[in-house]
Amino acid sequence: MNTTGSKATAELRVLGAGHGFVSNMWYFAVPASKLKRGTTLAKTMLGEPILLGRDADGTAFAMRDICPHQAVPLSDGHFDGREIACCFHGWKFNTAGECTEIPALCSDQKMNLCAIKTKLYPCREVLGSVWVFFGDSSENLPEVPQAPGLDGYVYDKTTTNLHLPNHVDYNVVALVDTAHVPYVHNAWWWRSSRSAREKRKTFVPKGTGWNMLKHTPPADSIMFKLIGKFIETEIGFRLPGCRIEHISFNGRTILSGITALTPIDEENTELNHTTYWTIPYVAPLITPFINYFVKAFLSQDQSIAIKQQKYLKTKSQPIMMISDSGTTGGWYFLLKREWNEATAQGRAFVNPIKETILRWRT
Repeated sequence: MNTTGSKATAELRVLGAGHGFVSNMWYFAVPASKLKRGTTLAKTMLGEPILLGRDADGTAFAMRDICPHQAVPLSDGHFDGREIACCFHGWKFNTAGECTEIPALCSDQKMNLCAIKTKLYPCREVLGSVWVFFGDSSENLPEVPQAPGLDGYVYDKTTTNLHLPNHVDYNVVALVDTAHVPYVHNAWWWRSSRSAREKRKTFVPKGTGWNMLKHTPPADSIMFKLIGKFIETEIGFRLPGCRIEHISFNGRTILSGITALTPIDEENTELNHTTYWTIPYVAPLITPFINYFVKAFLSQDQSIAIKQQKYLKTKSQPIMMISDSGTTGGWYFLLKREWNEATAQGRAFVNPIKETILRWRT
């Protein structure tokens, strides 16, 4: 009898794996460049129809993409940079979601238009990305997750987008997993399972997640052979589903990145990976290479998610909590539960992660 597997499966059920989302949290919506002034964009996020837009002044906004009159998508209407006119009856709404005009009303027919609203979502633009807050409150909001080490730097950026056909929980577990790298990302320009060796890294709690402390690249990597002792990498995770990475050379940021997972619904997830680099004057040269390698790398993860989907549709619970390589996956569920309980109870979040040394072969 596999008692380890049975115990892990039971723990996952208790932690709510495979259903529900991290509540009261910021989620990546779109790269800011996707929202031009005076335009809107419709998306489904966490099962909700969302209308994103940028007004004539350049301010991004997010509201529920449903006209409260007869449930027609507002995104099908006309936006003039100030107001959205529903395509069904011409009802107009400003960017705060408030009704401003009902054309069918006669001059002596009065209604309290301000009381007619579609839901407005807090929306912020950080480091060239638009984030939307999903929660019960608009006060004392948590920090927006972001790529580290960019304060004071001039940077260029690029974002890669992929669809993953599973609940966000399983995609987060894959995102923070380290043991799969030489098997899934087996390419001439990366590494193979033949080079697997034991690794030993220190993890510390940080914000709504953790950081793997700074370390140098593997001694057999191309990066180490070129500039080994001068380069350091720090990797971390933050709720609701963001992997962050910071690469510095001689103490100076050269690359930073954030991979953000946003649930579309209970069975689909959107992945957006944004790479930032601070090397000036090289954007036209480096961008195509970054786009190629990032897309190739993430597409390998996407192929595994598609294979995994067939199993997950059986509603069986996989065994994910394998020490030490699967520990970070277990940490995610602990963080998710603690955050949701803390916000529901109106108390401060207490990070359940303790400083730990993890060992695994990869």
